[in-house]
Amino acid sequence: MRRRLQAARLALIASALFGCSSAAETQTPRSAGLAPALERASHTPVGPVESEMRNVLFRVDDRVVLEIRHLRGVLTPTRPGVPPWFDDPASFVLAIDTADIAITPVSLSALLNTYVFNYKGTPLKHLEVSIDEGELKQKGVLHKGIDLPFTIRAQLTTTDDGRLRLHPTSVKVLGIPMRSLMRLFGLELDNLVHVREGRGVEIVDNDFLLSPAALLPPPRIKGTLTGVVLEQTRIRQIFGGSDRPGRKTDLRPSDPKAPNYMFYRGKMLRFGKLTMADADLQIVDKDPSDPFDFYLAHLNEQLVAGESHNQTDFGLLTLMPDYSDLERPGRQSGRKQLATDAGDDDPKR
Repeated sequence: MRRRLQAARLALIASALFGCSSAAETQTPRSAGLAPALERASHTPVGPVESEMRNVLFRVDDRVVLEIRHLRGVLTPTRPGVPPWFDDPASFVLAIDTADIAITPVSLSALLNTYVFNYKGTPLKHLEVSIDEGELKQKGVLHKGIDLPFTIRAQLTTTDDGRLRLHPTSVKVLGIPMRSLMRLFGLELDNLVHVREGRGVEIVDNDFLLSPAALLPPPRIKGTLTGVVLEQTRIRQIFGGSDRPGRKTDLRPSDPKAPNYMFYRGKMLRFGKLTMADADLQIVDKDPSDPFDFYLAHLNEQLVAGESHNQTDFGLLTLMPDYSDLERPGRQSGRKQLATDAGDDDPKR
């Protein structure tokens, strides 16, 4: 009997020892805990990425440059479950809350010729825009069976639905004033010129109605135009009127005193092979003496030539040189090249 009790005690002790040993071997060690910023990042979904830009020369291509003096908006993904990806401009839309953006007549001419009226059967070609005595002057060729050179002078205003209205004050074809003749025959410009839909341009009666955001190639831009100012060498466009829900008014970039920068905050963002969760990325102009010359199609070149610094809150601050300052064979240097690209005779801007 005594032996049985001793055996039972030994079995009980062994069971306890081996049981504890087994539990210890299979138990997952407890984490010391993530920093709050990393904890948020670990649960970040795909969604709109808040954006702010100051003093940025945003290159659409080699000839079209948008002068973004200030912009506040959001990058909205275009495909479910896929975050905005800088290397795929079609992956997001830039929705503007407020902005002050200017464009030179030369850049606008290239935009119209390259993207808006660049299709088979286009009624207008060889467009050349200029500013003359407080009006916008458009020269080009009207194709109506034969090519007819024309010149239109127009006043600029905005429409109630946030578009740019070009109201002609003078129309000449082959150098001959046509407005009186058109009135005589009861004709309007929309009887003579038919623009393909989806190009950001509509002709109503004699007015050209332009949707500035719809004129551009990807990344697409959405916004409501609330004002336009015809400066001496630029067309200045004011955007506003946004009632976007969930908008954050204070983004707090890592370097708020930087005069020229782009800042992206929240949700998920991709660039190159990297994906940033709970995005906190500020791209700062390495040379703040002039606006930041940025070319999305050559983002990696500018990144390679720049430098990046991790922040204590796990954000990323990237110092980047102007695109026009990148060295490449056969290229003019600095602001002179940018002036050539944008068709501007003032390289200091």
